[in-house]
Amino acid sequence: AALIKAPALLRGAWSDLDADAGGIDVLLWSGGKDSFLAARALCRERKSKRRLLLLTTFDAGSRQVAHQEVQIDDICRQAEVLGLPLLGCPLVPHAPYQERIEAALRLIASSSPIPVLRVCNGDLHLEHIAQWRKEHIAPLALDALGAQLYAPLWKVPYDELLLDLTASATPCRVCATDGAVALGTLFDATLLANLGSEVCVFT
Repeated sequence: AALIKAPALLRGAWSDLDADAGGIDVLLWSGGKDSFLAARALCRERKSKRRLLLLTTFDAGSRQVAHQEVQIDDICRQAEVLGLPLLGCPLVPHAPYQERIEAALRLIASSSPIPVLRVCNGDLHLEHIAQWRKEHIAPLALDALGAQLYAPLWKVPYDELLLDLTASATPCRVCATDGAVALGTLFDATLLANLGSEVCVFT
C-alpha cells in the first residue's frame, strides 16, 4: 500500500468475488463505523460477503484517509479481518478527485470477472453530500460500470444503527474529534452515556 501511485488491489483477489452472484457491489470504504455498518447491511442484503468489494481513497503523500485520519495500512488490516477484497485509490494534487475515482472504477470494470450492480456508500442523512455524490459520482458509476449509486443506511434511525454496531461486537475507537472526546477513546455504551443525548454520534 505504501508504494502504489495508481488504483490497485491491496488485499484479496478478483477471484474472491462470487462468480455466481450475477453482480457485485462496490462500497466506498473510509474505515469508519458508517462504512462498517454499510458493509454489514450489504452483506445481509446479498446474503454473502463474496459479493462486496471495498474501494478506499487516500492521500498519496501522507497515506492517510481523509476525515477519518486513518492510515491506509490500517484500512488493509480492516479488510483482512473482514475477509473482503480492497481496492486502493491514491489521490494526488494534480488530478481531480473524480478523475481518480473514474480510474478506479474503470480498473474494476476491466479486472472484475463479475459485473458491478451498485456503487455504495455509508451516507446517513446529510442531503448536501448525497446530492454531491448524485451529481459527481453517479455519472461515473453509470458510465464506467453501468452501475447505480446506492446508500443502504440512508435515513435509517440512529438507534437501529447503534444496535447493529453493538451486535457486531466490533471494538471501535474515536479517530477524529472536535475535542469533546479524546482520540483513541473506545466507542461504546459508556462513551455514549457520558456524551448525553445532545451530542449526535452519527454526524
